[in-house]
Amino acid sequence: MRTKMILKSLATVLFCACLPITAKQANDTTEIHQLLEDYKESINRADTTLAKTFWLSRPQVSFIHHKGHEKGWEEVKKGIYGLFGNRFSKRDLKSHNESITIYGDMAILEFYWVYDATFSGPEPDQMQSKGRETQVLKKIDGIWRIVHVHYSGMPKTGEREGF
Repeated sequence: MRTKMILKSLATVLFCACLPITAKQANDTTEIHQLLEDYKESINRADTTLAKTFWLSRPQVSFIHHKGHEKGWEEVKKGIYGLFGNRFSKRDLKSHNESITIYGDMAILEFYWVYDATFSGPEPDQMQSKGRETQVLKKIDGIWRIVHVHYSGMPKTGEREGF
């Protein structure tokens, strides 16, 4: 009888101990989903003021992309947001197949994207690109921040492609 009571008490304690973690993870997941929405909006508006609310604005951040490798917040502002703002008059970044994995105060956000845009200038051609992106996030002072982004085109699936 005593063993049964101890096991029941232990099960109750373990169950209750898991509840705050689940609620915390759900809250973190919600916050990271909102960060992704803000990220897409910041790209679509080429808005560095909005971007600074979720990027870690320090020299240690980085962004690897098809045109280069930005190191530090100032390079991200100029190289990414400047590129999108100057090169395109209209921007529409959409995401799908989002995946979030949380490791305490760090998280990995993965997603696929479709980017529709109109070039600036005298020949306002439209374009579309598709790809995938990984973001490394860190929770600092209670706020999730992007510390690294790596994006690339879609996978190559043909014979002898993608090496």
